[in-house]
Amino acid sequence: MFKKYFTKALLYNVLIALAIIMVLLFIVQRGLNSYTRHGESITVPDLRGMSFAQVKTILGGKNLEWQIMDSVYDMKKPPFSIVDQTPKANSKVKEGRTIYLTLNAINAPTTEVPDLVGRSSLKYAKMQLESYGLKVGEPVYKPDPHLNAVIGMQINGRDVARKTKVPKGTTVVLILGDGLGSSRISVPYLIGMRYEDAEFKLKGYSLNIGSVVVKDGVNDTASAIIYKQVPEYGQGKSIRMGEPIDLFLARELPEGIIADPSLYDKVDTIATQ
Repeated sequence: MFKKYFTKALLYNVLIALAIIMVLLFIVQRGLNSYTRHGESITVPDLRGMSFAQVKTILGGKNLEWQIMDSVYDMKKPPFSIVDQTPKANSKVKEGRTIYLTLNAINAPTTEVPDLVGRSSLKYAKMQLESYGLKVGEPVYKPDPHLNAVIGMQINGRDVARKTKVPKGTTVVLILGDGLGSSRISVPYLIGMRYEDAEFKLKGYSLNIGSVVVKDGVNDTASAIIYKQVPEYGQGKSIRMGEPIDLFLARELPEGIIADPSLYDKVDTIATQ
């Protein structure tokens, strides 16, 4: 009798305990679903181009958090506007998610103007300036024997000193050599000359060395002998000052080529306009 009564009481208590546990689990599950919005998500808006004030209002209305991750400078975009965001626009996220923002800075970062004077052509100088985040203005030509060589740089009409720091986006005007306008000079005779002697002579004539082709067996370019040149020497042939002459070098003059040293100094200016 006692045994039977104890069994029923125990079973009754176990059933009550199970019922309470199930109710608690149901309440907890409903609470979690409500808290996490189970099965629901928020579409991240496209914030690029918006002002920071607009973004705070929009994200606040969607129960999303925000944090400034980085800043860049783009002179084409308004200060404090959104340049980029993570997660990207149209991503699906849960409520409370943080959106990381990249802002457009109000002031441009500074950069050093590269030293290009006396060592650069127009094409190379433009590439270098743009790689530093600088703009290239309309070039100004001035008398100089070297055509399109950079002989100076200016910002706002003033010469640029070495290692000058300026805001990115600043316009730099290149001062270029004009090759002395239309001045031409008779093509000098270089056959039989050593390379280092020809190099010195060409500088004196305001001419440049173009391509240098070296034959096998030449160990010392400076003392190598010129056996061919382009353009060739000839009566009435001329070249514009600042233009190059291609040189072909060998250890000695090849068979069949005879140098005429009497022609080395026969160089005349042909015309100047």
